[in-house]
Amino acid sequence: MEKVCIDHVSGVGIIFRESDPSQIFIEIKDEGLPIKAFRRGLCPIGGNWIGESAKKDQNTLDTFRREFNEEITYKNMIASTLELRLLGHTPEGNFYQTPRINYAPKDEEIETLNNLKKIITGVREPFGDYIINMPKFVFDRADPENKQEGFNALVSYWLVALLKKHWKQLVDLQNALANLSNESITIITSLKEIVGAEIKSAYGHDQPLQEFFLKQGFQLAHKLPLINGITCQKVGMPLTSYSDYLDMYDIKRKP
Repeated sequence: MEKVCIDHVSGVGIIFRESDPSQIFIEIKDEGLPIKAFRRGLCPIGGNWIGESAKKDQNTLDTFRREFNEEITYKNMIASTLELRLLGHTPEGNFYQTPRINYAPKDEEIETLNNLKKIITGVREPFGDYIINMPKFVFDRADPENKQEGFNALVSYWLVALLKKHWKQLVDLQNALANLSNESITIITSLKEIVGAEIKSAYGHDQPLQEFFLKQGFQLAHKLPLINGITCQKVGMPLTSYSDYLDMYDIKRKP
């Protein structure tokens, strides 16, 4: 049987409040994102199985854990565009600065964040694998000078339900530091806020997020803003290893 062609594979986490799954911890892409089509778009935290640092990843859960640990930090860092280039994008410049506030975290806040990172990356609950197709015209609409071609990506989603105590700690840290990511902007938001403000999602994550909210029983998710032209198909649950993915898919970009 002929293998399905995939540009790359990603692993991300849907992080939510266990007692109220309509509330989520997620990133929103800022105006500095080189890909104009996805500026101001929601993006679950995680990343791609690509580049030197991904060589040790055994599966998509490893990828999510590695990327989460790399991104979530109190340190003010400059984001590299290297990964975007490895994915075939053509951003201007080699780096871009994500917005951070001038705040020196207390020792106990650093300790709390490190502990939360261990809790969040200890997740083992899979949600599903989705093949997301992004046609070229989606990029063209936002950028008349776009040179990015369309592509398929396979994204593994993992669920992270935070207990009341840990959710409060996360909220307190978010309020104190304003942004916990060195690659984007972290926010704590809700389905009601997303729908009310008509906030779209980046990289085709809108349809899996909609399915997550619907499975939690929130019918308001039917009104979640979706980007026209992007298609999404659930293809099963996350596989045990990247060897399994390579057996099933023809993956263009990998470590």
